[in-house]
Amino acid sequence: MQRFGIAAAVLLQCLSTAAHAEPWARTYVIEWYEGANYYGGREGTTEPGTDCPAGSMPSPDWVEVLMDAGYSETEAKWLRDPANPTREPNNGQPMMAFRGLNKQNVYDYPTTTPEAGIPPVTGTIGLGFNLDNDPKTGFTSPTGERGIDHGVYKALGCLKGNRGPERLSERGKGANDSMREGAWTVVVVVSGQGTDPANDPDVRVGIYSSPDKIVRDGAGGVAQDYTFRIKPHAKLQAIFAGESREGLITAKADGPVWMRGPDTGELKLAKAQLRLEMKPGGSLSGMIGGYRPWRPMYEAMVNARGPVAEPLGWVRLPDVYYALQRYADYSPTGPDGEKTYISYNMRLDAAPAYVLTPDASGEVQQVKAFEPASGEASAAP
Repeated sequence: MQRFGIAAAVLLQCLSTAAHAEPWARTYVIEWYEGANYYGGREGTTEPGTDCPAGSMPSPDWVEVLMDAGYSETEAKWLRDPANPTREPNNGQPMMAFRGLNKQNVYDYPTTTPEAGIPPVTGTIGLGFNLDNDPKTGFTSPTGERGIDHGVYKALGCLKGNRGPERLSERGKGANDSMREGAWTVVVVVSGQGTDPANDPDVRVGIYSSPDKIVRDGAGGVAQDYTFRIKPHAKLQAIFAGESREGLITAKADGPVWMRGPDTGELKLAKAQLRLEMKPGGSLSGMIGGYRPWRPMYEAMVNARGPVAEPLGWVRLPDVYYALQRYADYSPTGPDGEKTYISYNMRLDAAPAYVLTPDASGEVQQVKAFEPASGEASAAP
């Protein structure tokens, strides 16, 4: 009888716990995100380090680049001369594009000029995920996990704009400054069904765009606990399913996902997964990884005014095309298909915020897809 009494008490306790279990949600606004590049130097962005033993790739001699393309030395120097009237204050020297075979536009047709080369990362340490489940390929994480796949870092990690300690790379600062000044906003919703958000076997994570601008605090950071509506978008909303253990969320997406990326208006990830920690102070921090199409990365750099991006970034843009193509490591059509995707990992930090439904009628209570209203535009911000 005593045994049955104990069993009954345990059953009642379980029923009571289940009865009191209520759905929960925590909501955030991304305050910083960037490519998860491991920096092997001590400081700065150009010094030698374990990632790039020779330091960042030096700037090309642009006069020599133009002469190699068939311009005379006089022509090349005149094209690079700030006094040249064909130079534009915001767009640089448009003639820089015409240095391919028969003076073709190398931004549109990068293979019309030979590859000069970008030194790849030769260090062994990398950040992110083992996307292909093969510990024999890729980098090793600082904690010893093998097989970290990050082709973008391998290909472009020695460029000056991509190097530097966390939050200090030129590209990271440029993108996040734009976001913080109102160019776009991304919110994160985490929801579950268990009694303890830190230990829930059924967690969902949603990443959405918002039409509301980030608010800066007095120190120049992102203010906490401001309110943001979700902007329904037919494409830019990424949903992941997983679990939380001791505050660490691990989750994967069911199929490709899209979101607003730090370096492109639309970031598509195949085989996407995330690892995010819910911090005691209410913030969220971690990584998202997957395979992304590499051509849009190149096109985004071209569209950011190629004649400006090249001298500022110390790189020939056709070399970016060649490098991304070389280190592409995933085919969506199968292992024998053309590798049109490249592994990529980004780190993110998010501040606590109130996230509302698109009509602002209440706070979002669970992760789900939000459909744009009929006839409503859903273009990326």
